Amino acid sequence: MSIRAQIQKLLQEAAGENTPVALAEPKNLDYGDYATNIALRLAKTRQKAPQVIAQELLEKLREKTTDYTFTEINGFINVRISDQTLFAELAKINPDYAKPDNLVPEKILLEYVSANPTGPLHIGHGRWAVIGDILARTLAYCGHQVTKEFYINDAGKQIANFVDSVNAARQNQPPPADGYHGAYIAELARLDGDPVQTMLDWQKTTLKNIRTEFDNWFSEKTLHASGAVEQALAILQPQTYVQDGSLWFKSTDYGDDKDRVLIKSNGEKTYFTADIAYHKNKLDRGFTRLINIWGADHHGYIARVRAAIQALTGSSAQPLRVILGQLVNLYRGGELVKMSKRTGEMITLQEVLAEIGTDAARYFLAMRSADTALDFDLALAKEQSSDNPVYYVQYAHARICSILRQADASLDSPPSAAPKLHPAERLLILKIIRLPDELESVAADYAIQRLCAYAQELAALFHNFYHECKVISEDRQATAQRLSIIRGTQAVLKIVFNLLAIEAPEKM
Repeated sequence: MSIRAQIQKLLQEAAGENTPVALAEPKNLDYGDYATNIALRLAKTRQKAPQVIAQELLEKLREKTTDYTFTEINGFINVRISDQTLFAELAKINPDYAKPDNLVPEKILLEYVSANPTGPLHIGHGRWAVIGDILARTLAYCGHQVTKEFYINDAGKQIANFVDSVNAARQNQPPPADGYHGAYIAELARLDGDPVQTMLDWQKTTLKNIRTEFDNWFSEKTLHASGAVEQALAILQPQTYVQDGSLWFKSTDYGDDKDRVLIKSNGEKTYFTADIAYHKNKLDRGFTRLINIWGADHHGYIARVRAAIQALTGSSAQPLRVILGQLVNLYRGGELVKMSKRTGEMITLQEVLAEIGTDAARYFLAMRSADTALDFDLALAKEQSSDNPVYYVQYAHARICSILRQADASLDSPPSAAPKLHPAERLLILKIIRLPDELESVAADYAIQRLCAYAQELAALFHNFYHECKVISEDRQATAQRLSIIRGTQAVLKIVFNLLAIEAPEKM
């Protein structure tokens, strides 16, 4: 159980109510390590002043434990963790340290990237790949059963146009009016075999290079061939009607802003129809939570898919969660990069990886919330300086390894006396022990950028500790204490690096 959870449990027991206790981290360290407004929330129901309730709670809390100091200011209860309790937490850190205790495991299908096999992956696809992969790793680490899936859009007009474009190039003919252009079409034309499969293989290679691999590649064509689309239409039939020769789904009955066409007047099924069958298939496979990562241009698509799921299941419970991702703007030294120097066309994800490496690409693509546009400076990503965030956090790990190589093996055991922590030591340990709270939040709100922010803040606190406190000195007690602290720092950095799927270098 994390220290935050322990404090929350103590407060619940003192209040005598099984009510959630919100703990905040005060910006002013004079107010302690945590603060809660529980007394203010109880004031109305107990018809007492918050200060009175807080004092009643403090009396009970002080009887229960000496691990924490509880004080009251204006009705708020502030909590300070003792140095001994903080330091003792370091001994508990192992690769499973940050796993939540009370998480209810779910069977989750996470679908992301799902690019059309009609062109190379671009930097936007890379962003979805990294966000999806890190989220999958985090959910799995926390205890969920996660399946990572790529939906192959290999049916419909786009695929036919793509194949026609490659075949035209093979015959030295111009592409169709609505066909595909570019150097990659000419490259495909020089190769034998199915261009769709070749492009899919290229995409798989790029995804592997960015350390994103999928458990399942689901073909849209199989939905049509297996009769899954017709089965989904049959279930929806009571919620459909015919108008102007087209078959419509009454999605407005389920919260959509307008009804949606399933079959056009010419008999052609819409893309939405196949997507309904796909989401039915997901549910039929027993997944209780569906997470899709889509581009922001799919915002209007969410309501109709949720409506279809509700109509299929007959339940108001909604298993679908959608993460909408904004665009990535590539810069090089402050100048916007639009075209590849090699091809004169849109720069591909593979070219970005070749230029800056996988660690930098993953970290930069994960740093910002998915719902905000990302400005990605390729020049900064290659810098070996503290201005480069991925270099900064990895250097913290390398510096720790360097210190440990210099340490006397006889200092492997923890210090014998109760520690008195330097302020820099205390701040660093506080950040270390808060990793379980960060992962619990990521598992709930999918904001994987928190991991980068945590790594950045932890690295900053470690570098500050390194400058403020001499780790190896003639004082064996202080040396042993500080070696324990940096081992704890190293351990949680490795947990975060594993979730981000970046290297933990021992030398830089």
